[in-house]
Amino acid sequence: MANNQNNKNRVVEKPTMTFAEVDAPGGIVTRSGKRITGKVIVPDGKMGYGDQKSLALMAGDVVARVSTDSKAGDVAYESALEQADQDQALRRRKLMNMSKLSKNPAVKMFYNPESDLWDVSWVEEDDMGFISLHSKQLTDAQAGYMAEQHAEKEIKSHFNLFKDA
Repeated sequence: MANNQNNKNRVVEKPTMTFAEVDAPGGIVTRSGKRITGKVIVPDGKMGYGDQKSLALMAGDVVARVSTDSKAGDVAYESALEQADQDQALRRRKLMNMSKLSKNPAVKMFYNPESDLWDVSWVEEDDMGFISLHSKQLTDAQAGYMAEQHAEKEIKSHFNLFKDA
């Protein structure tokens, strides 16, 4: 018997998940009565309804229940229907990349005394959701200029925070 399949073999298959990620206009009211801004993510898969219209209806219902805006459910429904036309594999890949990239530092930089250069490596994500590793070697002057530019941006953003308050 060339085929080794019998009734004791189990094939475990992960269900493919789809999701709708919609904004809640007007904010979300928590149980304590506090209003926060954010997105509502409604998952769906083979075990759920499975069709995009039901997912859009669920997203609209959830947003209408938690939002303070009266038209929020309709806006969320339309947004979820638009997301149904997008490539779900690309959305899943970008979501996985976000979780992977959040655990790693954005830039790694170390000094190589043999070459007297700074080695800088970073990761970028392209439009299709694929991750690529980049590296560059900098002299002391270039590394100092880069650190100076970063410090200036930090100071400007710090003062912009106080200007808005």
